[in-house]
Order: sequence, then C-alpha cells, then structure tokens
Amino acid sequence: RSFFREHAPEFIVMETLVNLEANQVTHDAMIDLLARHPDLAGCYVAGGGMEGAVSALRAARPAHMPVVVCNEINAESRAALADNILTMVISTPLAALCRELVDLMAHAIEAGAANAPGQTFLPFDIYLPENI
Repeated sequence: RSFFREHAPEFIVMETLVNLEANQVTHDAMIDLLARHPDLAGCYVAGGGMEGAVSALRAARPAHMPVVVCNEINAESRAALADNILTMVISTPLAALCRELVDLMAHAIEAGAANAPGQTFLPFDIYLPENI
C-alpha cells in the first residue's frame, strides 16, 4: 500500500478481502470483484483459495484479464499459468526447505538446540507462463 501511495497515488488499492482460504468463497469474491470493478488491474491471492480465483476467472472471462498472482505451484496453478489466467506464482522451494530443516535438526542433535544457527532465509521460486 505504501509503495502505491508513494509511486502511483492515482492507483486505488482496495481493502483486503477475507476468503477463509476456501475455494468457493474465493470464487464468489472474485466473481463479485470482476462485476463491481471491470477495470480491476490485479489481485494477489495470498494463502489458500487460488483454485476458486482461477475457476472464477475461467467462468467470467473478463474482457481485460487482471494480473493475478498466487502462492504455490501445483497442477491447477501450472495449468492456469499455461492458459494465461495466472500471471505469476510465488512458490516455496520445498526441496531446499526440507534440506535446510534436516541440516538444522542434525546440527541441533550434534551441538544442542541452543547452538543452532539463527534464521535461515531461502529464496522463493517464481513461476511465469514462460518458465513452466
């Protein structure tokens, strides 16, 4: 929000909608958003419910497809990227996360939990229609 206020004050950022991470709630909310805001530029589906947003966009077929970003790559999000329904998917690097977790557990067993290193930051994976 602060980025848009600073760099694009003419851009209207809507209030966050609660979707309960439920596909049907997200579907209904997206259908309503598209009907009330035909000039909708974009939407970020944080957390669950991505499948509902995708099904709404497929059903509504808006004349101007908004930019839609969601989390986690799976069969549904991969297909939606291929069909240009989703613009981008931000995904957790599961293999790296699992490796790091096992390494931290082994370190805690060997050196004690108190000697475990601090936070570990893993780069996320970005999927676009061009790199699926």
